[in-house]
Amino acid sequence: MKADRFKMTAVSDRLCTPVLAPVMQSRWIIALLGAATVIQVAVTAMDLTAWQCPLKSTLGVACPGCGLTRAIVLLAQGKWLAAIHLHAFAPVGLAIGLLLVAGTLLPAKLRHRAAEHLATFERRSGMVAWLALSALIYWICRIMIYI
Repeated sequence: MKADRFKMTAVSDRLCTPVLAPVMQSRWIIALLGAATVIQVAVTAMDLTAWQCPLKSTLGVACPGCGLTRAIVLLAQGKWLAAIHLHAFAPVGLAIGLLLVAGTLLPAKLRHRAAEHLATFERRSGMVAWLALSALIYWICRIMIYI
């Protein structure tokens, strides 16, 4: 009985391990990710050819993130329904992008405090595991619609 409870606890601990919070600890990592996000969104907003999806380019299958950048651009333009229709995770992508940019600008002390709060939230909610599972289900549904 104890071994089963230990196994379940170990699995839930892995699923609730913070992912975003450790990234927030390093200004260089969030600066690089934030800059890449801003550049990708800006290039897409200017209707220029942005980074193409390697999965779609090679196999012809859309990845879970296909359309996300265009949807974030639509969100920034205030076209919420069109953005959600294009990619349901657009608000999540925008929130994570804003978190990266804000984390880059925060002083070290505030950034570390924010990362601690984020880690607590990630542990308690299992947010990353839920988002990953939701994205997988969403991707499967999108693939089934287009087949």
